[in-house]
Amino acid sequence: MFKWIYFCWFFSFFAIGNVNATEFYTEDFPPYNYLEKGELKGIGPNIIRELSSEVGEEPKIRVLPWARAYKYAQEMPDVGIFSIVRTPKREDVFQWVGPLYTVRVGLYTIQGNKHFYQGSNKENLEQARKVGNIAVQLGGAGEELLTTLKFQNLNKIINVNKALFLLLKGRYDLLETSDTYMAYMAKEEDVSEDTVSEAAFIGQYDMYLAFSKSTSIATVQKWQAALDRLRKRQSVENPS
Repeated sequence: MFKWIYFCWFFSFFAIGNVNATEFYTEDFPPYNYLEKGELKGIGPNIIRELSSEVGEEPKIRVLPWARAYKYAQEMPDVGIFSIVRTPKREDVFQWVGPLYTVRVGLYTIQGNKHFYQGSNKENLEQARKVGNIAVQLGGAGEELLTTLKFQNLNKIINVNKALFLLLKGRYDLLETSDTYMAYMAKEEDVSEDTVSEAAFIGQYDMYLAFSKSTSIATVQKWQAALDRLRKRQSVENPS
């Protein structure tokens, strides 16, 4: 009888102790978050691990396709998703912690594409509306941003890790992505960074950690406070 009571107490304690554990979702999108020999690396998970240590939790991170990660991150309490751009369409879908870091986003093409580089950035964006197709990540911020700008020639892709290869093969006319991603993938594909170049600049965007709406405000505030403390310490240790 004593053993049974102890078992029930232990099981209840274990279950209760894990109710408030935070689970995070992200995607395999180098160099921000990526799997290398089964290990998750990149600036995104590094920041999440620092934040987890600051709040006294062990991070539980799952790597999923973006559309699935985005869906799951909306459905349960104490669930977060990173690295995610905070867009107008997403504003009321999540609760936000950040910014974590900033990315530069543009439309990239094969170097020497005669349709671009002739005029201003505004003119190049207008020219981009006339090409056959622009590769954007399905459900990603780029799709939303370009749709808002009334682009109708978007090719929505799932596997972003093959995007540069397919751009070089002529499958896409343009690829919406960041300069950091392009530099990383050029190295991975063993091609010169000069092989592709930015045809048009879209903007600079902050990346965030986003919590589901059912997550308590206290939890969100706890993680934001942890980020604020980390940023403050970094600014003291590395003054500009």
